[in-house]
Amino acid sequence: MKIVFWGKGLRSYYCLKKLVELKYDIALVVGQDNDKRDECSVLSLADKYNLKSINPANPNDVEIENLLKTFKADLFVLGGYGYIVKQNIIDIAKIMTINLHGGKLPDARGSSPLNWALINGKDSVTLSIIQVDSGVDTGPVILDRSFDVKINDTIVDLHKIANQAFPEMLIEVVEQIKNNTYTLREQKRNIGDYYPLRFPEDGFVLFDQLTAEQIHNRIRALTEPYPCAFTYYNGEKVKLIASEHNEIPFYGEAGRVYMKTKRGLLVCGKDKCLWIKKGVFVASGKDIWHEVNRYDKFATAKGAILESFES
Repeated sequence: MKIVFWGKGLRSYYCLKKLVELKYDIALVVGQDNDKRDECSVLSLADKYNLKSINPANPNDVEIENLLKTFKADLFVLGGYGYIVKQNIIDIAKIMTINLHGGKLPDARGSSPLNWALINGKDSVTLSIIQVDSGVDTGPVILDRSFDVKINDTIVDLHKIANQAFPEMLIEVVEQIKNNTYTLREQKRNIGDYYPLRFPEDGFVLFDQLTAEQIHNRIRALTEPYPCAFTYYNGEKVKLIASEHNEIPFYGEAGRVYMKTKRGLLVCGKDKCLWIKKGVFVASGKDIWHEVNRYDKFATAKGAILESFES
């Protein structure tokens, strides 16, 4: 069975690596035009194993369509590719095109489902492999698996789960397709939710507008290597890198720092406090722990309004 593998990033790398190690017939590797041939890219892996590879600026170009037809591939695998592939390309695969999606379907269609799962405080995530159809994440589900999310897990933890689970899931699905033993669970297109694209400004934290849990969820969902949640302290932008749920409820004024210990800064949201374990000033790169004192205050909407009246 000939496979054309499409991908970018670590998830794609581990999936392609698994396929190559198990000696599946990889006819072509398709990377993105902005993908660097670094140590953990699908393009570097293709080079290492002497696989044919391309990285088109537009995967839906007529030239790419004609090239793909020459390989007469049975299966296209979208392993975290990022670009939307049009129906005329999808239909080139003799058997089907499949996609690896990091969310439960139909409840978590769209962009960055793992990040959104944390932002929304989900206690589990579901990884799915689907047959691609003309919609976005609307195709029938071939296989899905769910994993628990702990209260202080970050997006890094969820990506580790996905990077370990998806290669094994992919092999299971490829074998089912190869042996014609797969089953399809249809989705109803009019039922479900779509997650939108995220923008850096979505990470803005005003401490009197969000609960402690919402702030914690935003910080752990957007932490490095993502741009991170952010706030302001005395007019300076602060990147919020790590936080922790506070087991014992502690109440106070929103934005106020009530403790400063080795654990971090205990800061109050609009309902109660959470620990800000790590943050840095964007301009200077200095750690906030060394600059912020007990009873100092981070940005709030109330504070901004008062400042505008007084200026």
